[in-house]
Amino acid sequence: MIRWLFVCLLAVSFLQAAEFPLLQRLEKAKTGDYIVLEANQTTTLLAIRALSPRSIVLEEISAPSNVLKKKPASWAEWIKNKAPGHTSWSMVEIDLKDRQILECYSFSRSAWLTQSPQESLIATLLHLPLVPIKADKRRKIGSPPLDGEPDRRQIWNPPLIYNGQKLDNAIFDVYEAEWPRDGSELGGKTVCLYFDRDKHSPLPYWIQVETTHVTASMRAIDSGKNLPSRFRSLPRRVPEFVGAPVKTKSGLRLSLKSPKYYKEFELFAVDVTNREKQIYPIPHSLISGEGELITINVEASELHEMLQSGHKYTWLVVPVGYTESYTETPKPFLWTSP
Repeated sequence: MIRWLFVCLLAVSFLQAAEFPLLQRLEKAKTGDYIVLEANQTTTLLAIRALSPRSIVLEEISAPSNVLKKKPASWAEWIKNKAPGHTSWSMVEIDLKDRQILECYSFSRSAWLTQSPQESLIATLLHLPLVPIKADKRRKIGSPPLDGEPDRRQIWNPPLIYNGQKLDNAIFDVYEAEWPRDGSELGGKTVCLYFDRDKHSPLPYWIQVETTHVTASMRAIDSGKNLPSRFRSLPRRVPEFVGAPVKTKSGLRLSLKSPKYYKEFELFAVDVTNREKQIYPIPHSLISGEGELITINVEASELHEMLQSGHKYTWLVVPVGYTESYTETPKPFLWTSP
């Protein structure tokens, strides 16, 4: 739960630019920026693998903390050696506009992951506003003063580890949010995030959740830049045709099940009548349905103009910007003009 809590809270931070200027911090962020966090006897490395105005891709590697009791001298070498001791290795993409986790692929399982019931709280997390905590409300060092005495205690800040070295006198800005009273274990609880003011990392160095009995925290044990990856990119699913094309009064309807990170599509009719295939772009309209369902409509006039009677065709769909993720109908159809 803590692992996914961090990913979701990170997405929240990106989306609350009016209340929390993390987007300004990301202007200086680079692919390869990383942070290593520890909580619940688990060590998790998070690295930025892609960043655009539309989405962010994070790589996440987790291992039991007792396995990594002696912190690797180099996280780059640890990854190069296939992260010895890791129990999970994945990439996740977060849509910064629609406030959704678009995709999660597990390299350790060689499979795309679907969300579990616990992860259904993501939609709630993405709508939580983050509010800055004033200095007089911050956690202090030492015992509170007696009644009537001024509070001269220093403000507490978490340790900041960068490239394996602790930086002295680090200053943090702190933000908090209250979890909605949704009947869950976290309902009504306060979540605090500590961000380095000097922006060594755009990601929080300390995450704290106040519960009835204990204070749960996730702390950064290292951070840095230019972290390499063994994987070039987040694997993408290929759109799938749902059922056979359907003739309508106005033309033709094709149904697809497609991941939401594909926003636009090109449609082609592939003439397979001759040995040398001919490919024709087909104008169409697109309608988004429930979940990942998409409907492609082609007007009859376009079919009559582009297709030749007596020829066999297949339909080819290519997501714009993802040419390697094309899909094609398995069986050709014979086109006959009315």
